[in-house]
Amino acid sequence: MDVPVKQRSRASLEFLGSLQGYAGGVLQPAAAARYEQLESEPPAELAERRRSVTEKLADHAPWLFDRLYTRYVAEEIYVRSIPAAEESRTAIEGWLDVPEDAPGSLTLNPDADVPAYFHAGFHLTTGGWDGHDLMGVVIHDLGYRYVIMPGGVGAVRTGENLMDQRTQVAMEAPRRDYGTVLEAGCGNGRMLTALSGVFPDSEIIGVELSETQLRYARARAVHEGEEWTLIQAPVEETGLPDASVGLVSIFTLFHETPPKATKEILQEMFRVLEPGGDLVMGDIAPFDRNGAFRSVVLDWETEHRGEPFMRAYLQLDLPALMEEVGFTDVKAYGLNKGDYPWIVRGRKEENL
Repeated sequence: MDVPVKQRSRASLEFLGSLQGYAGGVLQPAAAARYEQLESEPPAELAERRRSVTEKLADHAPWLFDRLYTRYVAEEIYVRSIPAAEESRTAIEGWLDVPEDAPGSLTLNPDADVPAYFHAGFHLTTGGWDGHDLMGVVIHDLGYRYVIMPGGVGAVRTGENLMDQRTQVAMEAPRRDYGTVLEAGCGNGRMLTALSGVFPDSEIIGVELSETQLRYARARAVHEGEEWTLIQAPVEETGLPDASVGLVSIFTLFHETPPKATKEILQEMFRVLEPGGDLVMGDIAPFDRNGAFRSVVLDWETEHRGEPFMRAYLQLDLPALMEEVGFTDVKAYGLNKGDYPWIVRGRKEENL
């Protein structure tokens, strides 16, 4: 949605985007170069990397201000975006209010079994994903548009196009003729838009727990002329029939889930995949694929930017976990600079 943001609110958000862009595009590269000068043999283990970077850059101003600004921006995104959304509430509510009989569907389940990790305070959101009734617009059309897209965040570097990255992940699927494509943890529908573009003849299903994100995704589908089937459910228990999906797509979900839940989600995706079906995931590369400095930048978000499971994810062997669940022909590789997105894909054998 093109939110009619008032000038003061727009300037406030654009300032955050510019500040994050300066931190990620100027300060952080300077800190990385300085660390490389000071540490000739970076350690291999993540804990030792944290210690090394902390000690070597303890009095390095670009590193200290990069971390300060990154935390400040993360705290301020929702503090500023929510009032900006309130100023345009009438227009936003009108955009969200789509006809019930429009093509596609939205099935809400207020009694869905919500796992504890869902309330972990991701990204320092005010009240969590459903902490405000306009949170879909707050995240996508305000925070994402004015701050994250121009400024970058985490594995996404300053100036990179997140929508292009979603399309790249979708195109890593080995086929284009899937009858049904499922997005696990579809959020407000950004990845669903990419999937619809790559698989225009497939039925598109999105499963998500957040009601505000699903309501946004529903409005997005109607306004974009898509016929998505949207379901409120935990992705560990989608409620979909066995062997009913040709392709499962998972984008930037597993760094938001604890390892136990990650395995349960993979087991559920294996169950709903039809024999011969594929799973394609795009997320952050594990720490051993990142240099010492970069892995510490990512790991830092565990305590400081609302990514409570980042550290566990960075050390998780996803290909091995997929094989344990039953997937075959498992491959893992990176796209673009810094191996982001990191692709992990596998197949459910046809003779199962």
